[in-house]
Amino acid sequence: MSYIPKIDQLLAARDDRHGALTYGVELEFLVPSIPSNAQDPDPEINQCVYRSSRDDSEMIKKDVRDQLLEDLQQQLEDIPFRAMDDDDFHPPHDNVVIYDAWRLGGELTISKHDDHKSAEGPYHWTDCELTSAVMNSDEDGQGIEDVCRVLKTIRVHLNKSTAVHVHVGRGDEPFSLLTLKKFATLYWLTEKAIIELHHPSRHNNKHSFRLNNCSLLAHKSQVCLEKEERSSPSGFSDLMTEYVPEAGLSKLRQAQLRRIWACSSIEEVAELMQRSDKVPECRAAGKRGAMGFLRFLPAGKTGGNMQTFEWRQMSGSLDANHINQWVKACIAFTDFCRLSDKTTFKEFVKDVIERGKDYTGIDLLEDLDVDTRVFRQMSDVWSQDPSFCEDHKGRKLFVPK
Repeated sequence: MSYIPKIDQLLAARDDRHGALTYGVELEFLVPSIPSNAQDPDPEINQCVYRSSRDDSEMIKKDVRDQLLEDLQQQLEDIPFRAMDDDDFHPPHDNVVIYDAWRLGGELTISKHDDHKSAEGPYHWTDCELTSAVMNSDEDGQGIEDVCRVLKTIRVHLNKSTAVHVHVGRGDEPFSLLTLKKFATLYWLTEKAIIELHHPSRHNNKHSFRLNNCSLLAHKSQVCLEKEERSSPSGFSDLMTEYVPEAGLSKLRQAQLRRIWACSSIEEVAELMQRSDKVPECRAAGKRGAMGFLRFLPAGKTGGNMQTFEWRQMSGSLDANHINQWVKACIAFTDFCRLSDKTTFKEFVKDVIERGKDYTGIDLLEDLDVDTRVFRQMSDVWSQDPSFCEDHKGRKLFVPK
């Protein structure tokens, strides 16, 4: 396999404005199953239910995932699928996956019950994560539509533990340090608006915690931030004035943004966005929040990584149109940070700051020229019924066809 700089060593591009962005999605969901000799508890539901003859919980889950994988492979012959257990890796690494197929596996954060029991009533529940191959940003999203269509032919359950994650990158190429600083700045100022585009269960979810509340940057005092900025290489934080107006920002917010711009590496920016050790796991699980920067930190045997922004705000869904429109929003935000010149970026940020708490996620999408219809529709739906498939039995337990 050819040498890929961003994977084989941690580096930033000098200029990342050429070429198109790439993306991938992660779909999280729960699949029910019943014993091989059991009667279907919901025979009126015209969706497949898997069966297993096993007694061990983990073996039941393996059976269910194997059956699901076989269904996907048979019904979507033009799309490659594999089990995560059969992953290939970028040599010489053993943990940097090659994303050349849709991959099915488990996800420990997904559970039907708060206590993570896998059985209740007639069903045993299997946690599933299905991740896509890397796709080009100019693709029409047909693959996501096809996969969601097949998943709806089986019984699938969604709840507040399930999510859709979107990774945005540059294929084999890295981002520039400047793009990371612009991205972190604009996200820091618009996080609340972005999160409120999504289901209420994601607004204060420990698996998609707000960076403004729980990150290392958020837990540094103004005095500490200013001290760290002064000790950074000269000229880095001064660049901020060319891209970010400070008028209208609180002293603390100014110090936070200046600390971002004082960073001398992409790794330093990413570290600031990780969960602070001062925040307990019950409030913020893991290191990644609503926006994940983990893929910009060293990994593998030689220190490189995939360099993708991981958008973790969206709740579990098999609505292909909603997912594809959210993908377009993630790409548009990233592309604006990558491609905008100093004047354009500064004017955009100035408008966000001036509008303050009145600036909404819909405003942001409109400013980025993203179609907002599905986001408005979903907001209306959630205002009337914010539940997922929360019924304890029957048809409403599952995502409809």
